[in-house]
Amino acid sequence: MITFERMDNNQFKEYLEFMMPDYIQDTSEHYMMTKEQATEKAEKQMESLLPDQEKTEGQHFFYIKSGEQVAGYLWFHVSKEEKSAFLYHIYILESFRKQGIAKNALRFFENESKDEEAVYCGLHVFGTNENAIELYRKLGYKQASISMNKVL
Repeated sequence: MITFERMDNNQFKEYLEFMMPDYIQDTSEHYMMTKEQATEKAEKQMESLLPDQEKTEGQHFFYIKSGEQVAGYLWFHVSKEEKSAFLYHIYILESFRKQGIAKNALRFFENESKDEEAVYCGLHVFGTNENAIELYRKLGYKQASISMNKVL
């Protein structure tokens, strides 16, 4: 059984320690930045997005659990003013992949967003994450824009 458990402050801090290195690595690779530049950018983004950490209005942080085990993480934001939701991060641990957990988590995200009166939701996915892109398309997500770059 898949369940979703809201993170407390200590869990939130552990989650950021888990998430940030991968985010910094992806930012560095995809936007051609040094690790130092990507780290500075990521830290500034987190400060801006999460001034009150996990208690920042509209921000939602969950453990995705399969039975009693943590299977992944889910972070999204719902803006009541804009009636929209944005998925910041979904991560399924390797041993839990290909079991329908990500699909279940995305449905949870959509339902929670609807409950908070969002009329649409969005997300960002790096172009190299083909598995995620395929899943999002299967669930009805459509491409809204394309950001491209080229190494010179």
